[in-house]
Amino acid sequence: MTLFRAVVVAALVCPGLAWGQASTIPFDYRERVTTELAPGLYTYGNFGRRSIFVVTSEGVIATDPVDPKFAADYRAAIRKVTDQPVKYLVYSHQHWDHARGGKIFKDEGATVISHENCLVHFANTPHPDIVRPDRTIRANEDLKLGGNTFKLMYFGRNHGDCMLVMQLEGADVLYVNDLVTPYSIGLGFMPDYDPKEWARTLREFEARPDWQRVVGGHGIPFGGRDAVTQRRKFLEQLMAYVEPLYAQGKTVDEMIAAADFPEFRDVRGYKEQVGRAIERIYHYYEMGW
Repeated sequence: MTLFRAVVVAALVCPGLAWGQASTIPFDYRERVTTELAPGLYTYGNFGRRSIFVVTSEGVIATDPVDPKFAADYRAAIRKVTDQPVKYLVYSHQHWDHARGGKIFKDEGATVISHENCLVHFANTPHPDIVRPDRTIRANEDLKLGGNTFKLMYFGRNHGDCMLVMQLEGADVLYVNDLVTPYSIGLGFMPDYDPKEWARTLREFEARPDWQRVVGGHGIPFGGRDAVTQRRKFLEQLMAYVEPLYAQGKTVDEMIAAADFPEFRDVRGYKEQVGRAIERIYHYYEMGW
C-alpha cells in the first residue's frame, strides 16, 4: 500500500479519528491521483493542490485548473476516466494558485465560469496564465449537463469576495476551496479574508443537512463534517482571544507569546501558522479588515 493510500484508509475511511490523530498522519505531497467520490464525481490532485470534476453523458465539468502544468496533467487524468470533452471550467475564486492554467480547457471549447466579483481582481491583477471567464454568475446557479445538476453557490464575503462553493446534486460532497483544508490549520495570514464572515459561512455549511464530506483545494481527498467544525472553531477562538487583548493594548508579539489553543495543538500546521493567524486577526481589530 502506498503512503498516499495508507493516509486515505487511516484518515478518511475511519472518520472516528480525532482531529489531532488525522492531522499528524504523514502525507505524500507529490503524487497526484484521481479519487472517485460518488458516481460521476471525482477529485484530482495531491496535498499541494486539489480540484474536482464531474463526468456526464454529454461532457465534463472541471474546476480550478491551478497552473499550466497541473492543468495538462489534470486533463490527462480526466481522459483516463472518459473521452467526453470538457464543456465547462469553473473557477472557485480568483487566487492565482487555483485559477491559472485554463487555456488547455478553453482551447478545446470549454466555457469558463466564475462569480462576477472575480472580474475586478482579474482586471486589477492580471496574469498571463489566467483565462478570463466567458460567463459570470451573481448568486446561486445550477449548471446542468447530461442530466446532472452542478450547484454553484455563493455565500458572500469569506475567503475574498468571489468564492463559489460547489456540489453535484445527489452527492454528499461540498467543494469548498480554501475555506477548509481538512484537518489542517491552513495558512495563518491571508490578507483578503474576512474572519467574521468566514466563520458565518462555515456555520451555514454546518446547518445544511445535504452533505457529509468536504473537499478542499489543498490536502487529503476529503474530510468529514468535523473538518468544517474544526476550522470554524479555530477562527472563533482566535477572534475571542485577540479581541480583548487588543482592547487592553497588548501587542501582536505579546499575544503570540502568550497564546495557547489546546484543542488545536496537534492539528497539522498549528505550530507554524498560529502566530501568523493571530497577527491577521490583530489587523482585523486594528484596521477593520
